[in-house]
Amino acid sequence: ARSSAGMSLTRVPSILLAFIVLSRAQDEIIDELGSEGSAILSESRIKGVFVRQCSCEEQLQCTEEMKKQADSCTYPCFSHFNKITDKPDDLRQCFDDKLEIVDNFINCFSHRVDSCVNHQNGPMIPKTSIASIFTNGEQRLNKPPTGTLAALIAPIKHYLDAAGVFATCVKDCFIEKNRDGYCFDRLGCQPLISDAKAQASLRTCTKRMQWKRQAGEVCECSVNAGLTDLKQYCSMFKLMARRSGNHRTHG
Repeated sequence: ARSSAGMSLTRVPSILLAFIVLSRAQDEIIDELGSEGSAILSESRIKGVFVRQCSCEEQLQCTEEMKKQADSCTYPCFSHFNKITDKPDDLRQCFDDKLEIVDNFINCFSHRVDSCVNHQNGPMIPKTSIASIFTNGEQRLNKPPTGTLAALIAPIKHYLDAAGVFATCVKDCFIEKNRDGYCFDRLGCQPLISDAKAQASLRTCTKRMQWKRQAGEVCECSVNAGLTDLKQYCSMFKLMARRSGNHRTHG
């Protein structure tokens, strides 16, 4: 299901998320993302407070509302990329061209994670603070990388800094739009995210989207949009995608 945090992040072209993959195998990345997501949700749960599990109709209603809110925040916040390229419109187009793929991934995840029920009399589940999801997620994402990853991304740190400012801008804008309460709060329900189902869904849907090929295409597009320091990384994505293709062919 698209939580409020997940919803905004699906519209955030954070370059950092693409380049985490360079020094790790796919399964390790999925396990780490799943672990991080589980930790954020766990930290954001309100002890002793329960809420009704949403119906799928309610979940879809809130999903669509928050999607529109996040989209309306994305475009004004994109101006923060003006500091790193004189072709910000071209850069935005690189990510806009991939929004359908992102939506397909989210639809796949939503379908498989089984987070809603088919009626409005769902069971009571532990309540999660949506505001805390943002806070805890931002704190984890802002932790400086260490070791091999830190050395790997050092040449593009200025890009990552700009992406971080952009993400914060979207987050602040989104929270402001919901200052009187989130959609789920108004309906008195929340989706249920099972750690095990979320991890399995993430693994399946990530493979389906062929993320290595997608990352390579975004990388090359970003280079053409003025982020020339990324060029050294694009060939790595190409090689990774080619190896994955050969593995599927012979597997």
